[in-house]
Amino acid sequence: MAVTVRLFAAARAAAGAAEVSVAAGTLESVLADAVAAGPGLLTVLPQCSFLVNELSCRDMLVAVTDGDVVDVLPPFAGG
Repeated sequence: MAVTVRLFAAARAAAGAAEVSVAAGTLESVLADAVAAGPGLLTVLPQCSFLVNELSCRDMLVAVTDGDVVDVLPPFAGG
């Protein structure tokens, strides 16, 4: 099993994929593995917010385990 990282909007465009599958670990290591899979993602991540299993998460050291889903959400504009 693995962690699914779903990428939205500018994150998807930067990575060139809608989602990647990476090894479990901390949120920080999961995101690092996602960048390894889609290096363009590195330019977008500093502006993004993150959901772990649909809950907002700002703690980069939170454990992300097999089967979890991480959503990478860049800032959205519009009305």
